[in-house]
Amino acid sequence: MPSVSELMESAVVVVKPKDLVSRVISEMRERRIWLAPVVNDNGKLVGVVSYRDLLERRVGLKSKVSSIMSPPYSINEGADYIKGIEKILSLRVRALPVVDNSMGLRGLLTRESLLRYLRESNRLPRASVGAVMSKPAITINADEAVARAKWLMIRHGITRLPVLDGGKLYGIITMRDIIERLYYASMPRRSKRGDVVGTEDDILAAPVRALATTPVVTVKEGDDLNYVVDLMLSKGISGMPVLSGDSVVGVVSGYDILRAVIKPFEEVPIEARLVDVDEDSKALIEKVVSNYVAKLNRMTNIIDLKVNIKRYEGGGGEKRSKYSVHLMLKDDNSTYTVNEVDWDPINAVRYAFETLMKRVERNISRMRDIRRGGRLRGGPPTE
Repeated sequence: MPSVSELMESAVVVVKPKDLVSRVISEMRERRIWLAPVVNDNGKLVGVVSYRDLLERRVGLKSKVSSIMSPPYSINEGADYIKGIEKILSLRVRALPVVDNSMGLRGLLTRESLLRYLRESNRLPRASVGAVMSKPAITINADEAVARAKWLMIRHGITRLPVLDGGKLYGIITMRDIIERLYYASMPRRSKRGDVVGTEDDILAAPVRALATTPVVTVKEGDDLNYVVDLMLSKGISGMPVLSGDSVVGVVSGYDILRAVIKPFEEVPIEARLVDVDEDSKALIEKVVSNYVAKLNRMTNIIDLKVNIKRYEGGGGEKRSKYSVHLMLKDDNSTYTVNEVDWDPINAVRYAFETLMKRVERNISRMRDIRRGGRLRGGPPTE
């Protein structure tokens, strides 16, 4: 069984905390990568910056990387490739920085390198696309605004949307398309025919068809996974719409295929009690929880997570029901509890997780300041 160090690739873009966001985006765009490790002067991993960070935490081009980077999630070079797959799935990332025992950066473990190994070693599951794809597909109409595409990606934790026109596939829009247009909106450049130019507001208000890529590489429900992986690797794409006739019935990505390799896969130890929630809402809540758990996993090590949702009748003459959400998260450093109430159970879950993430982030920042303070006073490192 190969180790992570045997499958990892070189980190072609490595940045420092004080580097400007403009430099990072330029290099990520030129190299066509989604993630860049952030290291200190000693070459040790201190953070990660990705297109997801850039979309969710919109900052100016002159901002420093330290203002936008995620905590330094990583995997040790000695771990086996199955552990690498599990961590990529639990964090929902395109790549993982690979480190040595002292957090020195060694390289990157990417979805592509894992898929290439699985294909070459004949370890892909014998299954059709329809058996592993994400469904139903989250799509957007070609005439809807780019702002809605951005909102859908953040809301559902996805990186691409099939674009429909008259119910048929028109193109595809990715997180990369939006980020590059938004961050380059304020930069002076010579426009080309067909370019979407103007302010950030102009770009967000533009129809999705203006940014969508056409034509689209697609696959069918019955296609074999070996064929799909070959297509992804040869075309340099990470996912594609799945068609049944002219209808988009799902989307298949490297994440879906890796998940099928080690299925069943338990992302985190979650205990969920959804009282009086209808089945449709339960399915959506599960997706919301999964999305936020991936975000939290990129911030901290989750030991235990409990989600409790209850419905109760509104008082004061209100005939509608309210939903109460209680979250309990335990990580290596602390235990957090959050309570939120809303008329809509899905919104209540979102509000609760947003509050939880802010508390975790504040605690991580506080502990980082304490460690820095100890080193500045000449005390021993606490890391």
